Amino acid sequence: MILEMKELGAAVEAILFASGEAVPIDRICLALDLDKPSVAEILRGLRDHYAFERRGIRLLRMEDKWQLCSAPEYADMIRKAFEIRK
Repeated sequence: MILEMKELGAAVEAILFASGEAVPIDRICLALDLDKPSVAEILRGLRDHYAFERRGIRLLRMEDKWQLCSAPEYADMIRKAFEIRK
């Protein structure tokens, strides 16, 4: 299965979203059948895209793992939304 760069980015995004926790880059490499430098490039591209577009999510790198999280500037609104839900 050969995917274009945009599709690969979407696939990585889906993996990270579905996980809900930090995912080792090696696991992403295995899932996409790609080498580590290629996956690292995709991850950096996603991270930069979220930051540049001022999206509500961020992509964090923690050693050799990556995780989606909410943007810190929306912390108050997120907290409020979950308080309302209770």
